[in-house]
Amino acid sequence: MNKEIYSFAMKNALNEIGKINKNIKCSFIFNSEGEIIAEDDKSSKFDIKSIMENFDEILEKKDVIGGLNHLEVKGKNGTFKILNINEDSYLALTIEKNADTQLIEATVRVIIPTLLRLLEKLAPTHPIPALQNQETKIEEKEQKEQDEKEREIKIEEKEKIEPELIEPEIPVNQLIVDTIGGLLVRSDTVHIDASIISQWNEALNGKKIEMVEIETFNGKTVQCKVKEMKDSKLAGKGIIKIPEKLCKNLEIKRGELVRVKPVIS
Repeated sequence: MNKEIYSFAMKNALNEIGKINKNIKCSFIFNSEGEIIAEDDKSSKFDIKSIMENFDEILEKKDVIGGLNHLEVKGKNGTFKILNINEDSYLALTIEKNADTQLIEATVRVIIPTLLRLLEKLAPTHPIPALQNQETKIEEKEQKEQDEKEREIKIEEKEKIEPELIEPEIPVNQLIVDTIGGLLVRSDTVHIDASIISQWNEALNGKKIEMVEIETFNGKTVQCKVKEMKDSKLAGKGIIKIPEKLCKNLEIKRGELVRVKPVIS
């Protein structure tokens, strides 16, 4: 689903929920990477960044403890709740003291899923429009480059007692930039399709890949950490997710091409 459509619809839904339940101080929706997807109008009065930082450790360990479905913290001035609303989205609510939190949760559990189902019918899941036009060409180009590299990487046996191995050539892929942002997003880490990392491992004789080098077409380069991309909907699309801050330093935008290769220590 297009991010802009999703964010706009969720923002309106949060504002309507706030009108129904006057005891909600503020509400916002974020994903598993800590990126704020939508927030109601009242959230501008609160320091959402500080709120998220207080729960940073819990969110990072949610996969270890079997996922995060519901979290409620009561304080002197009210209650803070986090609810899992779908596979990769969470709703955070700050509620007045002595409010009926069960009624508020029941309201949310009805409105949000209903809206999500409606959005899926009106705007079914599809690739990011800016990337869709380049998708086929990129896949063909990557496949051609990969075939060439597999032919070039060889192990030569010399007529010696101890054969000498030729170091494999480091593979290079051209990938499409997609930006990521949010409070919990590390500015020194990019996300790449697991299949690409697997191809690199195979081409480099199983060497572990923890860093990559990114080169823009205007000549700027940077080395950063790499992780496998969690979003299965973007698998096989030739996409690299780069933090917004890093994109700004490289002077690149969403939808542009960059050259990416593993860094071998």
